[in-house]
Amino acid sequence: MVQEKFLDLLKRAKPLLGPISRDAVNLSWILDIHSSSLQTGIYTFQSLERAHLLPMVDGHLLGSLEDSFDMLSFYKTTKNALVHTFKLPVPPELPLRKANPVWINLESLSFNLKEFFRKIEDFGTAGFVEVEDRIKKERGYIFLYNGLVVSAKVGEEEGDIAFKRILRSLSENACLLNIYELNHITLEFLLSKPKLLSCFWDFEDAERFLKEISKRHAGSPALLVSVSLHEYGYRMYMDGEVIYEEGFDTEALFFEIYAIKSFAELNFLKPEDYISEHEKIKVLKSDEKSTIIYFCPACWSVVSGKDITCPNCGYDLTEFHNMPYEYKLLMGLEHPVVEMRMNVIHTVGVKDLKEALPQLEYMINKESNPMLLMAVVDALAKMSHPEALDLLRKLAHHTYPIIRSRAKYALEKKLTGGRRSPAL
Repeated sequence: MVQEKFLDLLKRAKPLLGPISRDAVNLSWILDIHSSSLQTGIYTFQSLERAHLLPMVDGHLLGSLEDSFDMLSFYKTTKNALVHTFKLPVPPELPLRKANPVWINLESLSFNLKEFFRKIEDFGTAGFVEVEDRIKKERGYIFLYNGLVVSAKVGEEEGDIAFKRILRSLSENACLLNIYELNHITLEFLLSKPKLLSCFWDFEDAERFLKEISKRHAGSPALLVSVSLHEYGYRMYMDGEVIYEEGFDTEALFFEIYAIKSFAELNFLKPEDYISEHEKIKVLKSDEKSTIIYFCPACWSVVSGKDITCPNCGYDLTEFHNMPYEYKLLMGLEHPVVEMRMNVIHTVGVKDLKEALPQLEYMINKESNPMLLMAVVDALAKMSHPEALDLLRKLAHHTYPIIRSRAKYALEKKLTGGRRSPAL
């Protein structure tokens, strides 16, 4: 029953990759890319007889590859949706909601690491910084309370040990960096090491159980988390009553119930105690005399222009050179250097590459950099596919005014054949 519900949602979702014909698939390349970028999601191997599903969690495949298939697709999902649906032998993750991104222009800070944390403090952000190290293949989190660092986590490591590890990644390796806001009370709850009490796939059963727990432990909050295909939602209870809610979905796949004994005391970490004044968030060059930076397309670590295989992950770089140009463009949409990604987005638009639309839609949903989003608008404006028009309509309602304006202008030009509307 649960897997049927999961499959039903999957049928209505758009894949990040595919569907791609078996004849056009370089399966080892796709697995390398998704492994190096720590992807979490589900592969569907479709044939006339059946569909084979294969989960991937944080870049690790959990199951056996299908030998024969006609079409391949990959869908990004939340980790907990996979864990519960397929009863995977991995613990659920701390359900961090990523619906409220914060954007900081690193170029305006000259990529200065100390200035980055000063800017976060100026913003007074409550939430977390997600840092994905593409070389070490690990993901870490720095938790913020009113702009101040209160904790960090990398795998099983926590506190200042994890914080030092993440800072080392930021200053030494090519990383993807995102910042998200959380409500203060939710942040404090999640930092207090909540215990997962139970998981239900029916909302009414979950709420009934939670209200009983909440009343039994008067004065102690409990958190009901909706686990959907792509996002988490929160509903917090105290004495059986809802005291806070954000993004909660009563039609979600699963409902997790978390409880804590009491809120933990926050321990503030001072970034200036760990960072030198001129330390940079930087991309290392393999050859300091060269003006060109070469990246491995599998793990995005820096390589030499003379390398045949990546010294970090062992990826065969000659295989990349032999790939179709369109495949290279799809890979480039994940490039760690923003300017390169913008160039690829522009080229995707000029080439009218339909296969890139799922990744462009993912950027629209998750990206907070307005420069990248404007590049996406411009690319979609050049494309002829109906899906591109749908994405422009979505961007016309974006939270950033500059994106809304640009998307509306692009829509008007496409719908009027380039003629200026008399009403405007």
